[in-house]
Amino acid sequence: MRLPLVRPDELTPRQRPLYDAFEAMVEADEYKGFEVRDTDGAFVGPWGVMLHFPELAQPLAQFIDLAQQLPGLSERARHIVILTIGARFNVAYEMYAHARLAARAGLRPTEIAALCAGGRPSDLTEEESLAADVATALTGEGPLPGPLYDTVVETLGQQTLDTIVFVTIHYLALGTVLNAYDVPAGSPRREPKSAA
Repeated sequence: MRLPLVRPDELTPRQRPLYDAFEAMVEADEYKGFEVRDTDGAFVGPWGVMLHFPELAQPLAQFIDLAQQLPGLSERARHIVILTIGARFNVAYEMYAHARLAARAGLRPTEIAALCAGGRPSDLTEEESLAADVATALTGEGPLPGPLYDTVVETLGQQTLDTIVFVTIHYLALGTVLNAYDVPAGSPRREPKSAA
């Protein structure tokens, strides 16, 4: 990672409330099974980056919280969208964490592998295929094609289309942050402090 990880004993007064909020958030079951902190208690992944930007992290966290609560999309389809975006931009931590979450949502290892390789499993449901189509189109050039928009609205409903759009925005934002600061999957190696 291009930014140093921030250990709990290194937190500034502006970072401490954010660290505490992250700590409370990652106690949820959905964060089990992949690394969110290193052995020193420093957050990794998006949390490790956002600690460097507390003023930006708070509104981004509010947006993310709202986007995660949007209804109308199954957990499998949600993770298909996330892995489609992660693979499109080769976001290491996004694919690392969400491969585990996708497995919990019921995706098989072969489906997860295909999505992380930028492919499309052949056995997706109609909802899942359309969600992947929308995420793929939104990460390409130009507007969402009219026939795809119309098909998703007619088949899944406007609310589901809206959820796919905002989940895509959520993971594009996080993916951009993760890639800008070259956040690896799991813990980056902490450089030993030089003796002064």
